[in-house]
Amino acid sequence: MAHQKGVEVGEVVQSGPALAFLVYPEVVLAIAPSPFWAFLFFIMLLNLGLDTQFSSVESLMTGLVDNWPEQLRPHRKKFTLGMTVFMCLLGLPMITRGGIYVFQLMDFYAASGLSLLWCVFFQTIAICWVFGAKKFYLCIEEMIGYRVSMYWYVCWVFLAPAFMVFIFVFYFVRYSPITMGAYHYPAWGEVLGFAISLSSMLWVPGYAIYYLLSTKGSWSEVLRQGVTPVIKPRKEAVMAEEKARLTCQDVRDVEMNIEADLSDDSCDSYDSKRCLGEDL
Repeated sequence: MAHQKGVEVGEVVQSGPALAFLVYPEVVLAIAPSPFWAFLFFIMLLNLGLDTQFSSVESLMTGLVDNWPEQLRPHRKKFTLGMTVFMCLLGLPMITRGGIYVFQLMDFYAASGLSLLWCVFFQTIAICWVFGAKKFYLCIEEMIGYRVSMYWYVCWVFLAPAFMVFIFVFYFVRYSPITMGAYHYPAWGEVLGFAISLSSMLWVPGYAIYYLLSTKGSWSEVLRQGVTPVIKPRKEAVMAEEKARLTCQDVRDVEMNIEADLSDDSCDSYDSKRCLGEDL
């Protein structure tokens, strides 16, 4: 494409929605058979979008339902349907004639901007430094049945927070106003973009301030109480864990009986098979 247009490769396209919806389709048309590759490309885009929506909507629904289980859990399907319709209506302005500018604003300041990095940073701090990376490490071991590499522990505790702080600072050092091709957004557009980012970022310090002011006790007591995990396992989870433990204990007892029978010198190969069958 750069050769056909007589420009440098870096000038063919910049990052943004044009990369997926303008440049890639043009590239696909140049590859034979173009209808086949176009079909695969747009099926890939469709699956990518559906996968993203499934994970995003499910994480939102799980958080809301778990916060108000008595009111929402019996109506989870209806609530999920209502929220998906509501979010669909919010996305309709992005398919209008000027919707690409709204899409670029949302993409730059919300989807891939500093707000996402901000939330992920505090999630990492909450899990690895407040709840405890060792506890999280043991929880994963209990779920999958074996210990993961200590590399992940180091990433959770040190590398990931350090990289996120570096990227956050680098974002402001290298910040440049948002553009859409040759169009430069006005000042109120940038203000709107930062307002979109702050709409999700302010909840983290906002709730911390609310908790400090609304909780009784001295500042040190409130702070200590605020960073102390209060997660309690559900009754069903405790019962399932106890059943699994008892099952494993029964398996170990059978294995010990089998080893004892096989180590008995008075049993030949036939007797060992008979003893093995009786124990099982």
